[in-house]
Amino acid sequence: MAKRLRSHSKRGTFGFLVVSVWSVAFTGSPVSASASSPQLSPWPSALHDSAHTSTASIEGPRHATVEWARSLGGNITPGPVVAVDGTIYIATNAGVLYALDPTTGADLWTFNGGSSYSGEADLSTSPLVLPSGSILWPGPGDTLYELSASGHPQWSHRFSGSVLSPVRAGSRVYIELMTGSLWELNVQGATPELGWDVTVGHVSFGSPVVSPDGNIITTADKSVIAVSDQGSSGVARWRHVATATIEVSPSVASNGDVFVTANDGTAYALEANGTVRWKRHIGQESYSSSSVGANGLLYFGDNGGVLNIVRTSSGAEVHRDHGDKGIWGAEAIDSRGNVYFGTQGGDIYGYSAGGRLLFQLKANGPIDSYPALAGNGILLIGSESGTLYAIG
Repeated sequence: MAKRLRSHSKRGTFGFLVVSVWSVAFTGSPVSASASSPQLSPWPSALHDSAHTSTASIEGPRHATVEWARSLGGNITPGPVVAVDGTIYIATNAGVLYALDPTTGADLWTFNGGSSYSGEADLSTSPLVLPSGSILWPGPGDTLYELSASGHPQWSHRFSGSVLSPVRAGSRVYIELMTGSLWELNVQGATPELGWDVTVGHVSFGSPVVSPDGNIITTADKSVIAVSDQGSSGVARWRHVATATIEVSPSVASNGDVFVTANDGTAYALEANGTVRWKRHIGQESYSSSSVGANGLLYFGDNGGVLNIVRTSSGAEVHRDHGDKGIWGAEAIDSRGNVYFGTQGGDIYGYSAGGRLLFQLKANGPIDSYPALAGNGILLIGSESGTLYAIG
């Protein structure tokens, strides 16, 4: 039985938490971020954007040439993002956020959140680059930080659960907590302003997306939930209960269709009103968040190491890209439709839009981090052994 949604209005500006362990270490001159719209950013958030298309407007690599590799001293499960000026922001499970030079991988600055991440250690939580150039970072200790482009803390708030990847729609940012609540933040002012929160379930592993109709779509327990932002409150519009637990983020198409996979190996396509458009049984559990491209294709991995590519309209299979062991992260797609992903077997793959293997590169450990594509076409992907690879 679905839990009743509760909405609370808690609008107010929160000041800094007093965290004595905050530290920003500069090892070079910070790159000044542009105030341009993050749509101009090569990869400003988890899965690229608020719809989770995972698709960049540039061409990615066709060969496995490692331009540089950085050992960051901790499990790289969080996914990298890229600012307008090319700066790469990447965290480790040790609780340190790095700003890296895109050409060399050298540190521009680091920010220590004061502790390692606790609880689920295989969740790929990415920062969000704001229009101002500031970064919203879901750090350790259930804390969301805003850092300037030069690494200085501007604001923070400690929540009642681990913070998952933020998503932005205009001046609003939406975040989900692992404890099953969805929060709204207004980021128009100098510091974020917390607004309403809605309880959507008991446990959530998925970050929200924003539908073309403005609804926020998220997952919790066995459910997909749509919440409408009414300004002072969040109102549940619909809930679809799947047949098994959902441990992934949804994606949403330009027509409002929502896509998600459940732990019984079922992929769902839901219409904008929550009714089922189609279901597809893939025979494997899936810990891989889906991506939906403008090409009418849906991409999602499974625990058998297969990247499934199907038509968004019908669920009909287009082709399957084969990796080794499970795909626990997500995929990155370039402007040609080439697709890139890593596996628990420790391999990084590139496939053409037609399903031809472009390359296979052995990493130094399993991969569950979400990949990203930088503006120069470099593929960025991290391993559990703590190495960030830049593949050109």
